[in-house]
Amino acid sequence: MNNLRLLRHLQRVRNGEGLRWMASQHKRRPQLGQLPPDRLEQLRSDLFERRQELACDEWLEVRRSLVDGHKHINAHNVDAVILGVCSGPRQLALAKNYVEFLRSQGSEPNAATLGRLLRVYNAAYQERPLSATEHAEILKICETLQANHETLDAISCEHLIHGLVATNDDWQRALPLLEMMKVTSTPSVAAYSALAGKAFSSAEKPEHLELAWRLLEEMALSRKLPRCEVYLALFARIAKQPGKLPKQLRRLLQFLERHEILVSQRVAERLRDLAQQLPTPRILEAKVTQLGALGKCQACQQHLQPVAISDEQFRQLSECFLERVLIRRDVFQRSSPEEVARFKKYVERTAPYDCVIDGLNVAYSTGTKKSPQQLAKLVATVVRHFREQDKRVLVLGREHMRSWSKQAMHYVQNNASLFLTNNLSQDDPFLLYATLRSGQETDFFSRDLMRSHAFHLGPELKPIFRRWQQEHQFSLVTQTQSGQIIVKEPIRHRLCAHEVSGGTWHVPYCEAYTQHPSDSFEVPANWLCLKLSP
Repeated sequence: MNNLRLLRHLQRVRNGEGLRWMASQHKRRPQLGQLPPDRLEQLRSDLFERRQELACDEWLEVRRSLVDGHKHINAHNVDAVILGVCSGPRQLALAKNYVEFLRSQGSEPNAATLGRLLRVYNAAYQERPLSATEHAEILKICETLQANHETLDAISCEHLIHGLVATNDDWQRALPLLEMMKVTSTPSVAAYSALAGKAFSSAEKPEHLELAWRLLEEMALSRKLPRCEVYLALFARIAKQPGKLPKQLRRLLQFLERHEILVSQRVAERLRDLAQQLPTPRILEAKVTQLGALGKCQACQQHLQPVAISDEQFRQLSECFLERVLIRRDVFQRSSPEEVARFKKYVERTAPYDCVIDGLNVAYSTGTKKSPQQLAKLVATVVRHFREQDKRVLVLGREHMRSWSKQAMHYVQNNASLFLTNNLSQDDPFLLYATLRSGQETDFFSRDLMRSHAFHLGPELKPIFRRWQQEHQFSLVTQTQSGQIIVKEPIRHRLCAHEVSGGTWHVPYCEAYTQHPSDSFEVPANWLCLKLSP
């Protein structure tokens, strides 16, 4: 894909040279010269996708036009660029033809080129079974690359992984390559997904199945979301063994719940199809549903589980927060131990609060190019919103806020507790500490999603923190021209996959897979209502 982006930006080369595209197989072969940016996709569609091989002179013209047409393409990387264009599942023959052309010219393909060729083998494997000859070709390429390089870079490892998972019996040779990637970086979503999907589809042995689940957990803990193909491989496996479906599907649902993962519509539709194809319908029922008011499922008429955490979970969260987040070294780099101690004493003296407000976050939430008077007035308006509900409020801010509008800040001081940190402090740890210290019923007001703080709490406490955050976080949507504010209130029911009663699960899904889903608390528009037998 990166090569395609690069190709799209190729510039025109020498005037007078054109590329005449082949209208049919019966007309003269195209003459390859100029490659304008708006015709590069046509190079793929009108030439590469129509041909199984090119003559030597044609390949020479393709190489020359690419090297001459763009300063970032040179003799060293042009071969990998070409194989990046010849990357479709039906272009394996053409990609192999190009490698044969290189060898006929006395040029041995480099590691990047052979790696790209492995990706084309994998693309073909996704569409059809590979032959024994093609398996042997993959293994020969992998052995060549590993023999020439004692340690491979992460990209080369990923290429080899994609090649090896396309084989029947040698895919486990990719596991050391995944470990090799970890030396210099976190393995990519593509590498993890390719191996996990292969382990699911090859789960004839129990250890293969456990390997797949281990890889999924590693991915999720590294904040990498499995691709759709991983789930589809699991569904294909359990479709062949309906008796094992309840256990494996329940394990998947618990995984989605634990890591708050939304599957794609493609996965959700395959799950519905699976339910319809089962010989015993009672094993699994799957219906598309929508949520009514207060999270009521329109299919089963049950309410989604409340997002609230237990008293014991809240106790664990409160006790661990100070140690893992507030007093971490990177917080002290911007807040002195003395300031942390001063803040803790202030909270002990003035808590509990009903709501803790991030003053600067509120002030700048409708734009930063406003006068100090406007900023202070917005903070005062938010304080008034909670004071009118007879709430006890704490406002956290910075020392420079003392110079803001005296009238507005005077209102804040008279109607809320006010703690101002030095101008280099981080606000979020203070905000969360004061909120947690005040008890289970206390809310906080901020638009910050608190991603880093959730991450630093670790895999056990992170989901608890996220549920607590969802229930207690208010934020400002906008301020009208009349000065009124529109406040976003917390959503009280769960937004991830979860079980509402014995065997009844609700599973949200999104339209398309994305590696970087939003951490905001928005109600998914699409849900499945599942009934799974014990």
